[in-house]
Amino acid sequence: MASLLPRCFSLALLALPLLAASGADSVVRLCADQWMPYNGDPTDPKPGYVIELAKAVFEPKGIKVEYTVMPWTEALAAVREGRMNGAIGANKAEGEGLTLPSETIGSISICLVTRTDSKWTYDNLTSFRSVKLGVIKGYAYWPALDSYIARATDKGSGIVCAEGDTPLADLMKQLLAGDLEVVAESEPVLLWHLRSQGIDRNQVRVVFKGSADPIYVAFSPNDEGKRQAALLDEGVKALRASGELEKLLRRYGLRDWQ
Repeated sequence: MASLLPRCFSLALLALPLLAASGADSVVRLCADQWMPYNGDPTDPKPGYVIELAKAVFEPKGIKVEYTVMPWTEALAAVREGRMNGAIGANKAEGEGLTLPSETIGSISICLVTRTDSKWTYDNLTSFRSVKLGVIKGYAYWPALDSYIARATDKGSGIVCAEGDTPLADLMKQLLAGDLEVVAESEPVLLWHLRSQGIDRNQVRVVFKGSADPIYVAFSPNDEGKRQAALLDEGVKALRASGELEKLLRRYGLRDWQ
């Protein structure tokens, strides 16, 4: 009997990493700045359709979903460092080096919006030289604009970078007050903001709309992130096939992007 003790002890030690992984996988921690209709106030009855989607995917498997609002640059850093599991709403550029599931969570087009009374039009990047452009720190828009923003210096560049938990709200206030000429944002998020804030759509004018690009929940590049991405893939496919995804999207006035 004594000879069995070392073997039993060794087996117990081998099991410890498996138990630890199981415990870690019992929670999926998601983060982003507020970006409705995808994710918003975690205390709201409508926290965002991606939050509800994640709960529908993970919670039946015994995995709790925790969602934290934080500035976008902090969210991406937290996921890269493994402090959080997934950043909501990343495009491929923002999710570079992270684990992107096969299943997307939407498809968006970046718009440039100005006030209706503005005479400004967009022809190419040189159009920004004469105006103040509002963007969100850490966001990737489209490659040419991203390069333009990266090259511009903070002082006198005309680029106003907002950050924090609700950066779009800050930029839109500045736009409507006349402190900015243009704001760049995705179309669904812009439209949701106008509706939720009671802003008359006739106050603003879309002067440019880019091509549609997929967005993801970008998971950590570690093994846990890969497992969680695979579970999301499996769950989204099942919810789409059952019709539950369509029902969830309707709650937010959205349609399936596929």
